[in-house]
Amino acid sequence: MSFKETILFMLNMVNKSLQIELNNFFEKVLKKDDVISKQAFSENRQKISPNAFIELNDKIVEVIYEECNEYELWNGYRLSAIDGTTIELPNTELLRNEFGYAKNQHAGVAIARGSACCIFDVLNKIVIKSKIDRFGTSERKMAMDLISEMKNDNSTKELILFDRGYPSSEIISKLVESNIYFVMRLKNSVFKKKIDAEKQDQIIEIKYDKKVYNVRVIKFYLESEIEEVLITNLFDESMKIEDFKELYFKRWGIEIKYDELKNRLEIENFTGATKIAIEQDFYAPIYLSNMIELARKDIDETVTIGRKNKNTKYEYKINLNILIGSLKDKLIMMFLEESPRKRNKIYKEVMKQVSRSSIPIRPDRQNPRIKRIARGKYKKNKKRSL
Repeated sequence: MSFKETILFMLNMVNKSLQIELNNFFEKVLKKDDVISKQAFSENRQKISPNAFIELNDKIVEVIYEECNEYELWNGYRLSAIDGTTIELPNTELLRNEFGYAKNQHAGVAIARGSACCIFDVLNKIVIKSKIDRFGTSERKMAMDLISEMKNDNSTKELILFDRGYPSSEIISKLVESNIYFVMRLKNSVFKKKIDAEKQDQIIEIKYDKKVYNVRVIKFYLESEIEEVLITNLFDESMKIEDFKELYFKRWGIEIKYDELKNRLEIENFTGATKIAIEQDFYAPIYLSNMIELARKDIDETVTIGRKNKNTKYEYKINLNILIGSLKDKLIMMFLEESPRKRNKIYKEVMKQVSRSSIPIRPDRQNPRIKRIARGKYKKNKKRSL
């Protein structure tokens, strides 16, 4: 396999037995009779830096924000969220040494794990930056590393939403000094002595490294009657408590993205058990998720236009499972196709196929969480994409 073919194979949503995937790739995509072994592929991949996939993602992010000029803003801000997640790794001694581990709470067995973090544009559903590191790496450190890497041409103001594990005097000072706006959820114990318990909207002072920073504290109650406290450097008086409540709720988009990466793109379904293979298999689906999101927007627009004159109760969107399954092989075929006409033909076939499977958007629909012991290996409402 050439360098290009090896990269494209790793981008082809590999989830089955490695040799079966190689056989299918050579037969259906490359149209070649000779197939390499999984051992030969494993040797090939060791020559490719995981940075290749990071650079691919950086390029598509650059295209979206600098060339397309059609991305959505929130009151003039690019609205993103930062959060971390745990990544389950193949449980080998090598990976436990490389990434660290956690003990199984029942059996006491050491299980290889990694820590991951993403900056996610919650309005445009784009992963701007991502990182995988050793299990237990500080969430705050990973977040600040990604923020420092995030390209900002200063033409757009940044507003980042943080969960309650992030607030500290240090991180607040660094964000203010970097001209980055933030909204963070506070734990009850953080800055407790500085906050007036009676006031719902107040300004307090945070000190760090002999400097003083003014921040705004917002308090409100959720429907569950739990009090939520937010801290921000947004001082716009036109923004009321309800505005902040609605704004912070948008952070939920990053949780949905992690669900998509883990359960639809199967980011934890690794094809190797070396550090370089883990990093490749982590960064490749991040890039793919952004490509899929661009396709989803394009096809959603087509579905909306197609139903414009139809008297339907709901708006419609595409079925993400169908889209991901349809792009398997087809996306790589488009990358390999040199003829723009033929490439466009493949894409139109995917659009046509996916458009037929659009589903209604039912607003304010909620499924309450039921805590119980899960039974049954295959869930009817969680069918696989691949």
